[in-house]
This record gives sequence, structure tokens and C-alpha cells, in this order.
Amino acid sequence: MPTDHFTTMSADLFDGPLGLDATYTPAWGSPVSLRVIPDLSDVNASIGFADFHSTAGRFLLLVSDVADPAAGDVLTLDGNTYTVQGQPMRDARRNTWAIEARPDGD
Repeated sequence: MPTDHFTTMSADLFDGPLGLDATYTPAWGSPVSLRVIPDLSDVNASIGFADFHSTAGRFLLLVSDVADPAAGDVLTLDGNTYTVQGQPMRDARRNTWAIEARPDGD
């Protein structure tokens, strides 16, 4: 069977220094230990004349670790918890999820 080099490279990124240990807990299921690639930078967005500031984090997860992430699921990273919001999106090759999650307490 041919090797999908993109899948192998994706897994290597998560196992390398970009990936961090985390726990993903579905709203209806058991916690899963996995590695994520976080982007915790603040985001400013403008809609019309209104400016918005968001502290929601963006995280990449491997599809092989989480088959079906959904709003309301919880991600724990470095002792901080984040609740998934919105619709998770998969990359073009269907190997990774991009999720947005708000810090609990915000």
C-alpha cells in the first residue's frame, strides 16, 4: 500500500516541538490524550463599523485522534480549559481539524 507522505509529515509536526500534550473531552464520551498545535494569539476583527476582540484559541488536532469534534467539547492544555465553539473544519487532505475554543471563564 502506498504511503501518504502528507499524513506522515502531519503526524511528525504534532510529535515535534510545535505539538503540545492536551486532553480532549467530548460532551458525550471519554477523555482522549493527544497532541495539539495551538494558536493562542488574540484576534481583532472588523465588521462594518464595529471592531471586535477575541481571546478564543485556535487549535489543530489530528483526525486520527478526534473523529468528530463538536461545539461544547472541552480541550485542556497546560491546566487551562477551552470549550469548543463553532464548526470545526478539516484541511484539504482530511488529516487535521482546525477548531476554535474559548477559554473557560470568558
